[in-house]
Amino acid sequence: MAKIHYPKSEKPKRNKTWYKKKTERGLSAGQIAFRILVIICAAALCISYLSIFIDPAFMSVPYFFGLYYIPIFLLNGVLLIIGLIRMKRYLVISLLAALPTLFFADLFVKFGGEEKSVAGDEVKVMSYNVGRFEAAAKGMNREQALAKVCEFVSREAPDVLCLQEFYTPDTVTVKHILKYLPYRCHYFFGSKGDFYGNITFSRYPIVGKGAIPFKESHNLCLWSDVRINDATVRVYNCHLQSNGLSFTNIIRRMAKKGQFTDEVKSVHERLANSNIQRSEQVGAIHDHIKASTLPTMVCGDFNDTPMSYTYHRLSSHHKDSFADGGNGFGATYSLLWPLLRIDYILPPTDVSCDRTHITRVPYSDHYPVSTLIYF
Repeated sequence: MAKIHYPKSEKPKRNKTWYKKKTERGLSAGQIAFRILVIICAAALCISYLSIFIDPAFMSVPYFFGLYYIPIFLLNGVLLIIGLIRMKRYLVISLLAALPTLFFADLFVKFGGEEKSVAGDEVKVMSYNVGRFEAAAKGMNREQALAKVCEFVSREAPDVLCLQEFYTPDTVTVKHILKYLPYRCHYFFGSKGDFYGNITFSRYPIVGKGAIPFKESHNLCLWSDVRINDATVRVYNCHLQSNGLSFTNIIRRMAKKGQFTDEVKSVHERLANSNIQRSEQVGAIHDHIKASTLPTMVCGDFNDTPMSYTYHRLSSHHKDSFADGGNGFGATYSLLWPLLRIDYILPPTDVSCDRTHITRVPYSDHYPVSTLIYF
């Protein structure tokens, strides 16, 4: 067969980049897995935002996304940085998922706060879970921990002091501590030689008081009507349902071969149950607040983070003292510092807060929270 000769201008040209472009259109297994990871993490972060609105008694799964909000956010941050470095278009997924964090960031950490010039009566409020004086630093017994707490409180000189998990061998002892705070009310569980519960001390007169005990629980909420000059404020001293978990024991048990999966399952079942109990307790407190004709302030150990239904419900119609007047990290649980913020002071919305501090003292597994409130 005669060979066909094309003129140079008509000879078909082979596309040398065809094979390369075809290869680029296909994604490797690693690239597909990375994109799926980006989508999953972004979705998890979005669910953590929604968890604050969902009652755990109705659906408990979103609670865990709120509980792990910080590690989920950090993972999204890492993926976002990788996407920026590699200039991938799908980084917009991580970016959009992270944007709502701007509305929650000051609930966890604040920098550059300045002292305010505020008019009104200055009242220093402190909330502190003292862990029955059993959770102090090693080498400190209950008597020593109590003495250190009293010394610390006297030095800080709060006008209103809310203590949770306060232990005393007898109720007479309470009358002899912190005498500069002459007004007090308490609610204790236990029997002779072993009492524990919540106690509120005040420099101002307490003109009304009571307690909101919780069903099948040794946690409670104590309330006190405190007359501050011309105003009366109802102060709630809360200790909500604990998760009942020892992180040291959990880690030790998880380390044992063959127990990791069972332990994770057990831990999450206990977390779900305690969270349902907290939901019921929050409902009781919220109803009591709604029935009050006085301005209210909620203090105490919520055993929940700001990314929770518990915090969202109790902080409604209240101001967060840390968000309003804090500086630095807001974490209050010593064993997982700076990750867990579970202790709060939530004053009325029409007051100002300043110099909110979380003081890292070793007298409990919690750190005390204090703030100046101007009425």
